[in-house]
Amino acid sequence: MIRVAVTLGPRAYLVQVGSGGLEQLGAVVREQGGAGGFSAAALVADGGLPSALVERARAQLQGLGLGVTETRLRGERAKSLGTVLRLCTEFRRSALDRRALVVALGGGVVGDVAGFAAAVYLRGIALLHCPTTLQAMVDSAIGGKTGVNLAVGKNLVGAVHQPVAVVCDPELLRGLPPRDRRAAFGEIVKYGMVSDPEVLSLLDELGPGAGADDPARLEPLIARCVAAKAEVVTGDEHDHGRRAILNYGHTIGHALESTLGYGRLRHGEAVAIGMRVAGRLSVELRDCPAADIAEQDRRLDGFRLGCLPRGLDCDPAQLLAAARHDKKVVDGDPRWVLLDRLGHATAGHRVPPARALAALQEVLAS
Repeated sequence: MIRVAVTLGPRAYLVQVGSGGLEQLGAVVREQGGAGGFSAAALVADGGLPSALVERARAQLQGLGLGVTETRLRGERAKSLGTVLRLCTEFRRSALDRRALVVALGGGVVGDVAGFAAAVYLRGIALLHCPTTLQAMVDSAIGGKTGVNLAVGKNLVGAVHQPVAVVCDPELLRGLPPRDRRAAFGEIVKYGMVSDPEVLSLLDELGPGAGADDPARLEPLIARCVAAKAEVVTGDEHDHGRRAILNYGHTIGHALESTLGYGRLRHGEAVAIGMRVAGRLSVELRDCPAADIAEQDRRLDGFRLGCLPRGLDCDPAQLLAAARHDKKVVDGDPRWVLLDRLGHATAGHRVPPARALAALQEVLAS
């Protein structure tokens, strides 16, 4: 097992990366429960997961003598305030108290919604992530951000609520739809571009397919991405400064998701398109070497990321209007994350609308 520490003082926790991690879920819960242990567990699982997998997680919790309630969520539409209300109501009906544990078993939607419910129920109860998608393992399960969408924008309502632990078992990626797996590499390439170029080297070592045949080969890559995110998060837990660099590509990415309709694009697909736009602006406005952006685009090309899938179309002007609803808007204008060079991003940049429109038109036309 590879263990990566997220060092946040009293909220510090370990991210465990390794095949067979699900079978150690009970041991991790026992370790985090302290002297008195947890009183009960709420298992919130992706409705698309095989029942046998969910039962394995349930058995790990029941093996500790915990009563377990189970709720299934499915699809981006579940990422709403209505779902959070439903979860909190179920927690109350199950008489969960402040010593209860919420276990999020699924991808980013499950983690964000279950995490938000854990953050607000009884003003906060313990949360453990067991991500089942590559996207969640390398990104959304780490760092404590939780939240839901509004019709006008993505992740506009939420809270920072750190988990007590994260268990990443690459074996759970077997059977992941190829599109979902491939889309996650948008976020993975992002880490290489904004803070840790070694991520790109690991991608090159994996080669074409990047562990599709054997998910265990992804362990070093997952752990490196987790460490890259942890390094940023530990210096800016509540997203008031440097943590914003992790939103590279997200200004346009989030606008694409809300404009096209949540779920039509995978998150990593949308972010990859946004990265191509931000890359072009970085060359123009920050004098980022064009060769560095070529490194980004070459790797996105390798995963067939960075352009709209066939059958989807979007008005660039409409996208820029949607970007004004992004969380990083100041005085009505989005603040962009741009690159100064490979491995070094800065946030808070105001981009002239005409330049943003031109870059977006170029990317969407390619």
